[in-house]
Amino acid sequence: MQMRNKQDHSDEILWVYPPRTESQNWWCRQYGDIEIPERWESLSPGDAFVTRQVKLMGPHWVAKKRAKGYTKTLGIWAPKENIEAAQKLAEETRAQREANRVISRAARERQEVKYQEQFAEAVYKYLGFAPRHEKLARDIARGVAEHATQVGSDRVGRTRKLPLEEKAMLAARAYIRNNYTKYEDRLLNSEFPLESGDYLCYRGIKSEANEAVDKFLSHHQNRR
Repeated sequence: MQMRNKQDHSDEILWVYPPRTESQNWWCRQYGDIEIPERWESLSPGDAFVTRQVKLMGPHWVAKKRAKGYTKTLGIWAPKENIEAAQKLAEETRAQREANRVISRAARERQEVKYQEQFAEAVYKYLGFAPRHEKLARDIARGVAEHATQVGSDRVGRTRKLPLEEKAMLAARAYIRNNYTKYEDRLLNSEFPLESGDYLCYRGIKSEANEAVDKFLSHHQNRR
């Protein structure tokens, strides 16, 4: 059996960078110039399952390239047999993995619908409108929930740092401020950079809008 060169670092997991010229070698922070081990091949990014399996199988080198402001991943280097085994496993499990993805997607969608309904109900309770404003309360609650819980957004409905009731309150007030007061019109008609004294102008507009939200809520909560 052929003995492996202990200096080729093929038993390690490294980040390596491509040569800048044809005469240079690959490079890594730990060892400087480094050669790709024999019987290793490059696996391009694109198939997350194959890449993950190759990494789980043992030593590999992640190929990186410095770019302006970030580091780009070019793929990985790994033993040829590991890459081939991972690709074979991907093909054998493709149908089952796709079926699992469909099931998971459906489960996530059901979970999101349930959460949106819970959020809308929390908003409705926060509003506390009088019975004669039932329809308006439901419309606002639905609109708030649809906006605040949008998947992938940084809106308050997606945070895990606050209880549901507080998220519903903050989202409801923001929705009313933006849709039932003159807040956005005043912002559009005011020219001010967010600096020095002009920032006070912005704070004044927002303060007035918050007062308008309070009046809106009070008016529709009035039982008389």
